[in-house]
Amino acid sequence: MLFRIPFIRKWRYYLMWCVIQTIGRMPLSWRYGIARFTADRIYEWGPRIGPNVRSNMRHVLGPDASDEEIDRVSRDCSRNTARYYADVVGLHRMDIREFYEHDLVLEGLRYVTDAQAAGHGVVLASAHYANPEFAVQGLAAAGIKVYALVEPLDPPELGRLMRGLRTVHGHIYEPVSFGAVKNAMQWLRNRGVVAILVDRDIQKRGIELEFCGAKARFPTGAVDLALRTNAVLVPGWVRREGGFKIRATLGPPLPLIVTGNRDEDLRVNTQRLLDDFEKHLKRDPGQWSVLDRIWPDEPAAAAAQPAAPDQALQ
Repeated sequence: MLFRIPFIRKWRYYLMWCVIQTIGRMPLSWRYGIARFTADRIYEWGPRIGPNVRSNMRHVLGPDASDEEIDRVSRDCSRNTARYYADVVGLHRMDIREFYEHDLVLEGLRYVTDAQAAGHGVVLASAHYANPEFAVQGLAAAGIKVYALVEPLDPPELGRLMRGLRTVHGHIYEPVSFGAVKNAMQWLRNRGVVAILVDRDIQKRGIELEFCGAKARFPTGAVDLALRTNAVLVPGWVRREGGFKIRATLGPPLPLIVTGNRDEDLRVNTQRLLDDFEKHLKRDPGQWSVLDRIWPDEPAAAAAQPAAPDQALQ
């Protein structure tokens, strides 16, 4: 029993390690085939993923969408999430220069370089849509080093394994913590680029905002970092465009509304950022790789409180 308990607790780490050593060595086309098969089985048989994604798609597609359409797009979401993991397990074997030159269409990079030339850091805000991971990795080939704040993973061994994959091309990835947020703020004050995602309230400390016609909780970390460091907030939305190609559209920058009321400034500017993402999402909802339920089944019992920056980032 003393042997089995640690093994059970770390099963996700051992599984990911095995996948990296086996599937991660295969060509990307093979990985995508395995990902599609696996995603369909989990979507059909899993107790939570199918219902969660269908709940999300009912909000995104609207009340006029048929059950068949909701199921079709939800299945696409599950497959896209699996493709993301198929991408990640091969990051360490990826030729970043070849990807940048042949499979990445990067638009709006000048918004980042112009902000840095003017003496500002850049908060690059994106979402779990298509594969923002590949877009960030592609920035390394453009000479831009990114500090990314990511979700803490359990067990810690899994977090260290993922960090090793993600940092192989020169970027910095840190799980959200008080110290990581302080480092991100210093990075921005030194005209660096910080990447952060805005569409999942992983730590359950976000604020309630409108998204796709209904209220849900979202983190305010991207806006909070920009406000605290006078950084330029640049939305960056990514999409897959057939085969293995990724299109990343950066900007234009979102000018922040600053009234002096911190809570209101966080709310208003984060809402504007979500409104921008909603337009992007609705063009192709099937590329949203979120398997958690975003909107609650019942209205929240209490009003949300704004989160401190070390609590809101993900």
